[in-house]
Amino acid sequence: MKTIRSKLMLAMFLLSILITLLLSVFSILYINKSVRDTLHQTVTPLAEQSAKTFDAVVEGYGRRFSAAVENAAFIGTSSDEYKLQFLADSLTEEDSDYSYAIYSTDGNMRSSTPGLCAEAITSADISHTLSRNGLVYADLTTIKNDMYFSVLSPVDLTDGTRIVAAMTVRAQVLNDVIANISVGGDGYAYVINAAGETILHKEIQRAVNRFNPIDLAKSDSSYSELAEFLMKAGTDGSGYDDYTYNDTEYIAGFAPCSYFGGTICVVCPVKNYTSSGSNALRNIIYIGTMLMVITVVISIIFAKKMSDPIVSTTNRIRELAQGNLTDKVEVSYSRDEIGILSGSLADTIVRLRQYITLITVALTQISEGNMTYRVEGDFKGDFIKIKSTFNEILESLGDTFASINTSAEQVNSGAIQVSNSAQALSQGSTQQASAIEELSATLNEVSTQVKQNSKDAKNAYNIVTENTKAISACNEDMNNMLDAMEQIHTTSAEIANIIKVIDEISFQTNILALNAAVEAAREGSKGFGVVADEVRRLASRSAEAAKQTAALIENSTKAVNKGSELAAETARSLGDIVNDSVTIQGLVKNITDASAQQAEAIVQINTGVDQISAVVATNTRTAIGAASASEELSQQSLILKNMIAKFRLANDEKKELESYSSGSYYDTDSDEPEDDSRDTDDDDGIEPEELPEDTDELKIVLDDEDDKY
Repeated sequence: MKTIRSKLMLAMFLLSILITLLLSVFSILYINKSVRDTLHQTVTPLAEQSAKTFDAVVEGYGRRFSAAVENAAFIGTSSDEYKLQFLADSLTEEDSDYSYAIYSTDGNMRSSTPGLCAEAITSADISHTLSRNGLVYADLTTIKNDMYFSVLSPVDLTDGTRIVAAMTVRAQVLNDVIANISVGGDGYAYVINAAGETILHKEIQRAVNRFNPIDLAKSDSSYSELAEFLMKAGTDGSGYDDYTYNDTEYIAGFAPCSYFGGTICVVCPVKNYTSSGSNALRNIIYIGTMLMVITVVISIIFAKKMSDPIVSTTNRIRELAQGNLTDKVEVSYSRDEIGILSGSLADTIVRLRQYITLITVALTQISEGNMTYRVEGDFKGDFIKIKSTFNEILESLGDTFASINTSAEQVNSGAIQVSNSAQALSQGSTQQASAIEELSATLNEVSTQVKQNSKDAKNAYNIVTENTKAISACNEDMNNMLDAMEQIHTTSAEIANIIKVIDEISFQTNILALNAAVEAAREGSKGFGVVADEVRRLASRSAEAAKQTAALIENSTKAVNKGSELAAETARSLGDIVNDSVTIQGLVKNITDASAQQAEAIVQINTGVDQISAVVATNTRTAIGAASASEELSQQSLILKNMIAKFRLANDEKKELESYSSGSYYDTDSDEPEDDSRDTDDDDGIEPEELPEDTDELKIVLDDEDDKY
């Protein structure tokens, strides 16, 4: 856990770090802003000055060339070779690449020195020179991986002819001028034309290759900011702008040149000028480190002086929280909050000791049974409520114990009544239990008889069911017999019909035989007559037999009809018997179901009687337990009353005063004194007005502590 000392030291250390960081950040931001503002203000004049320097160099070449071609020696001679030699002697510098040429007005070269005039100068340049009638600078030209520029001037000779003198110079002399322009170490300058092409640069190869970021930016976004700057430089005249190229931030100024249609750009890398900010940051860090060391030393001294009294007071408060009220407090006598804190702690501990002592005395009196004691003493602030609450508790306890004493007497009286009632209840419950047992036995016998009746009714139902099935089968057989009789009657009718047919055949045969006999007699054939007689006799016999058979069948039919009537009557009787059997079966089934339900009801009644018997037995046991508990309650109420009698109550003191004043301390019915076990020894008690012996010592200690302040 961090201490106040460490927190103060940490706070001051962090504060010093914060101040150092803020100073560093604001200083760097201010320096960088100042540097940028300075570069913005100086880079444009620097570009303009560089443009003037460049123009001056180019003009110097033009003035020298113009002076040479205007010299009388050059104009007066008629030889082109002499003219060229004169120019070479007058203008050629050491370590420089010059070439000279003489052109006629039609653009043809008349003569030249060894060099590149023929390649560098075009007929358009000649025409432009003649039309201008003055000194002309041709554009920079790339020839053989190198840069060249030309100066042309018209010359009127003494013989009245006119020529154009030309000089071609290697552009390295101009490139050196650009390369010598240095800004801040890494700053440099270069010249671009109106199309954004680099025509002069300290890296000559860029000029030779005509490096053009505007074209490159169309396919490579890394050139976009540089291209925007170059387009602005080609159109805005003089000015400055910021851009980033190759992860380097630049501030560049630009100004137009008077020659070659160019614009000179002076580029300054910002990082070269922000190095001073790094140096300033380093110095600030050194100063901040020294400040932090000084701050730590001062914070240690200040924290020790400030934290020691706080630590001492904190330790004492921790001991106070653990219940230590005896050790002294190291009081700081300063006039600040620490002195007030330690002094207040000492005063608090003294008063707590006083309050605890007074409360301990009161609790001791309560433990000895003295409920008349009241807490006295000088309690302050919120502790006044503790004093009043404690006294209210004592008064409430006294009233409570008095109420308990009265309630104990009432409980004792009630317990005796409950005991007597419980005894009577126990006897009644015992008689009820005996009656329930006899009723249960009777119900068991009835249940047995009902079960037997139910069993017999069930057997009777089974027998009736079997008889009903048998009668139904007999009725079905009778119905089958009726069907057979009906078939016999039908068959007899068919036989009668057949016999009737036979009778008709016999009649027809007899008539035929008669006709045959008549015909035989007519023809006189005896054999045929005999046959006719035999046929007639046979027909007569058949007719007689048919009559006899018809008579028998008629008798049989009558008998069958009479049997059918008897069978139908028997079938009707059997049907009635079947219907009655079904009715008897339903009645027997109802008797069986009723007997089963009666058996179940008897079982439920028997169960209810058993439950009643169990409840009665429980009530009996409860009544016996209640009687025992009531007796025990009566005894406990006596014990409680005796225990309450040990406490000294305000009501008891009033009764004792009344007894002393009336002279009735002793019982009028007995010579023995009353039981004064409720009273405690007066020598052991402490009156409310008295304070314990150590209270004076507390007052003295408190006075001594008050004198310190």
